[in-house]
Parts: sequence; structure tokens; C-alpha cells
Amino acid sequence: MLQNWFILLPEILLISYLVVSRFVESYRANKTARTFATLSQIFVAGVMVCTIVFYNKSVFPNLWHNTAFTTMLKGASYLLALIWFYLSSKWFLNKNRPSYKFYSLCFCLLFALSFVASATSFAVLGIAVLFVCIFYNKLILRHWDFDKVKTVSGLYLISSTFFCLMLIGGILIIYSQSSSLSYETIRAYYSTSANINIYSFIAVAMILSCFIFLLALAPFHLWYINFISHGVLPVCGFISLVPPLMYLAGVVNLVRLCFPAFSDFIIPMLNIFGFISLFVGAMSANYELDIRKLFSFLAVYAMGFVFASINNFSNDSIIFLIIFMLSFLSSLLGVYTVFLGFKSKSEYLSNFSEIAGFSHLRPYMSAAMLIFIFSFMGLAPTIGFFAGLPLIDELISQSDWLKITALFIGMIFAINACLHIIRNIWFQSSANKFDRADKAIFVCLLLNVFFIFMVLFNPDALVGRLLYVVGDIK
Repeated sequence: MLQNWFILLPEILLISYLVVSRFVESYRANKTARTFATLSQIFVAGVMVCTIVFYNKSVFPNLWHNTAFTTMLKGASYLLALIWFYLSSKWFLNKNRPSYKFYSLCFCLLFALSFVASATSFAVLGIAVLFVCIFYNKLILRHWDFDKVKTVSGLYLISSTFFCLMLIGGILIIYSQSSSLSYETIRAYYSTSANINIYSFIAVAMILSCFIFLLALAPFHLWYINFISHGVLPVCGFISLVPPLMYLAGVVNLVRLCFPAFSDFIIPMLNIFGFISLFVGAMSANYELDIRKLFSFLAVYAMGFVFASINNFSNDSIIFLIIFMLSFLSSLLGVYTVFLGFKSKSEYLSNFSEIAGFSHLRPYMSAAMLIFIFSFMGLAPTIGFFAGLPLIDELISQSDWLKITALFIGMIFAINACLHIIRNIWFQSSANKFDRADKAIFVCLLLNVFFIFMVLFNPDALVGRLLYVVGDIK
């Protein structure tokens, strides 16, 4: 019995933060944004450690269970949350705004996302996705100008309700055929091809469409773009950095543990939406004059790159996807850290005309931004290059020249969009005087740059080590 409580520590700590922070909010007289940031970092660090320690244990394995893959992805998500919680406090302190509700909603979202990543039953998955959508909407509304976000919130509610209904409809079809919500039982049921019919494929498509929506793959990406356009910086950063790895874990679990019989249908479906996202994201970024919105389209492009390059869900392929996602998100984290430096007269700027010539006043941050852009685009000698190389190499080994050509064309459009950023920051005259950035921002940038170049010392170590940790998972 005591052992079960230890195994449940990640979930208990996520809930405990909500209780403790509520007491602090109610009874502590002297509290600032740093108070809740520190508290959130302590708890999320505990969650990350406990998730790693109890990576292969579960009290309710028929409802949720971690594998080596989900542990890696969840652990990386918690690490990104830990860093962003620290950086977000700088925004709240500068704006002199309370942070209690922001951090509480983030922990609620982490709690729901952890079940999306580890679900082994559609009962858990359906409930978790529903709460994810609810907490997303709550985060959209974390803005002092309600009129600015109410339209975005309304559109998100409509679209998220539709895709939640799609998920529930798909689950009901699967249940009507297999008489079970358990991944293991459903997998066994569909292992016999006679049990598969047209309604089975429709159900799988309906379930996956919900993940495609949550991952903001085109053409279901507009909620994410609108979110970034109108949301406050801490919320935009959290939504962009933390959930994607959790969703990838959920998709991997779904395909490997529940729907391996449908892999020949699922992979082309993901490829199609991946290619649409690749081109829509890269081409749309070329027409944006707001740097946050531009990078939101580039994030859509990067997610498209991930799913367009999937050929199978073998151990090696998933490891390559994880490595690419980690490099992309570490670069995006660096970009959002620089966003905290686009501050003039305590206002955070994002329009190209406002941040023009940033390098003349902040050369260190501009140099870091350049490195992050190089890594984001997969250019040598950054980690982005070494992370994208295995994906391309795997496609070459399978002679999939059509995919390779499409990926390179998308990359050219994305690089062109990034050249607009470089030209604006480095080769335009200064448009504003920028406030002095917090020293912590410079430290975070330095550490992130070090991580991006760390792979140069041994490019094979990252892949090899992860493959060793995963082992022969079936």
C-alpha cells in the first residue's frame, strides 16, 4: 500500500502544488510573482525526478502506464516547464501582475497532459483530453484585456468541442466493436483482420484527428496562431514549449499499444497532415511582420517536419523523432527567452518595425538568436543539424525521394522566413531603446547556447545513449 503512494508521487505532487499555492495565496501577506515561480519550480522538479525514478511502475496499469518513451518525453516536458516557470516570473515582475492563477492553471494542464501521454485506456484519454481543452481555454483568458481574447476563446471553444466530440465518437465506435476501452484488449481484438471494417478506420481517423488538432497541424492550426497573436508571453511560451512532447507520447502509445494493426493507415494519414503543415507553416511565415506570429508558423512547420518524415514507429524511428523534437523545442525556448529581451519602456515588443536594429544595442542576445535560428532550421554546426540528419538518412535508406524533396523545399521556405528576421535585427537601423534585461535571461541564453553546441563534441552520443536506455521495447 505504501509503495503505491510512492508510485503515485508525480500525480500527488502536481495536485499538492495546487493546495500549497492556494494556502500561500490566501494566508501569506508578502507574496510576489517570484513566490509562485519558486514554488512551481520546486514541485515540478519533484514531479520530474519521481517520474524518472518510477518510470516503469504504475498503480493502475490498465488505465495509465509509462514506458521508456513516455518517461523521456514527460521528463523533457517537465524540464521545459521548470525553465519556463523561472523565466516567466521575469515577465510578471516587470508587468507587476499576479502570477498565482497562471502557475495554477499550468499545473492543472500538466496533470491532464501526463494522463494523455501515459493513457492505456480510452476512458482516461477521453477525460484527460477534455480537461486539457478546458485548461487551454482558461489560459487563453489569462489576459488583462478580456475584449482582446474573448473572440479567440470563443473560436477555440467551438473547435475544441468539435474535436472532443470526434474523439468521443471514435472511442464509442471502437467500444461498440471490441467491447473494451483498454488499449491491450483493443489491440488483441484488431489483431484478427476479420474484425476490421470501414467503421474501424473511421474511428481511428476520428481519434487521431483530435491529436492533429491539439498538435496544431495544418489545416487545424489557426487556433494556435490566434492564441500566439493575442495571448500574453508567459502563456504563449508555455503552450508552445511544454505540450508537444506530451502529445507525441500519446500518439506513440496509441499506435504501438492500441492500433498497430492500423499502422499502414495511420502513417500515411500523419504524413499527409505533416506535409500540409510543412508548407503552410513555412510559406505563411514569409508573410508575417510580427516575430511571435512568425515563429508560431515556424513551429507549425517543425511539427509538420516531424510527422511528414514518419515511415514507421520502430524504436529507432521514434528516438530520431524525439531527438528532433528536443532540438526544435530547445531552440524555440531560446527564441522565447530572447523575446523577454524585446522590452522597451516595460513593454514587450514583437513587431518587426519595433525591434529593428536590435543587434546594435543587444549584440549578445542577437548572437544567441542567430544561433537558435540556425538550430531551428537544422543548419550546421548546431544540434538541429545533427537531430534532423537521422530522419533524412532513414528516408534515404528507404529511397523515399519524394519525401526528401518535399522536406528540402519546405526547409528553403522556412530559411527564407528566418532571413527576414536576421535582416531586420542585424541590418536595420535601431528603432527603439531597449530596457536592460535581467541577468538571469543572459544566463539562460548562455546555457541554452552551450546545449545547442554540446552535440559537436560527440554527435553519436545522444542517439546511442537514448537507444541504450530504450533497449528492445516491443
